[in-house]
Amino acid sequence: MARPVKWSRDLYPIRERAAHSRTETWARKDIERLFDIRRASAQSLMKAIGEVQAVGGAHFVDRTSLLAFLDEMIAADLVENALRHRLLEAEAPPAPKPLRVALPAGLRNVMLRDLPENIKLTTGRLEISAPDTIGMLENLALLAQALQNDLLSIEMVLDRPVASRTTDPDLGAFLERLRLVD
Repeated sequence: MARPVKWSRDLYPIRERAAHSRTETWARKDIERLFDIRRASAQSLMKAIGEVQAVGGAHFVDRTSLLAFLDEMIAADLVENALRHRLLEAEAPPAPKPLRVALPAGLRNVMLRDLPENIKLTTGRLEISAPDTIGMLENLALLAQALQNDLLSIEMVLDRPVASRTTDPDLGAFLERLRLVD
């Protein structure tokens, strides 16, 4: 006989909370709170829910998959058997593939002025072009290094200037004429 599932008596309220939640992607901690279970149980439950997405070392399930799982559990004669069947059929969560991009030693001190032309920074906009995925990753790593080394200069390029509030009407008119000259 299957071990009783603690949350099986609360399926309807759990489904209602999930259906009315604003959360679209559910992390393990969200599942823990929703089902009132602990970490290991939440991990197993996410596997049973299916369509687990790995993002940056964390795992998520989307609301559609969660609601379909809950509907299946509600419709089951025995939640314990339905859950066990889902766990046996479930695929392992995808393992993230590590990105291996190394910057040459000479580029560890890269600054804004050293960035290549295929990395373009303008106010409120960043554009990176590359011939392939590896080139794109290398450019992203180069930009990350430049951000680490020269954040102030990059902020001055990317951030929009804050509009000054002048209370003197003569000064305001003068500044407006200067803007029109540019």
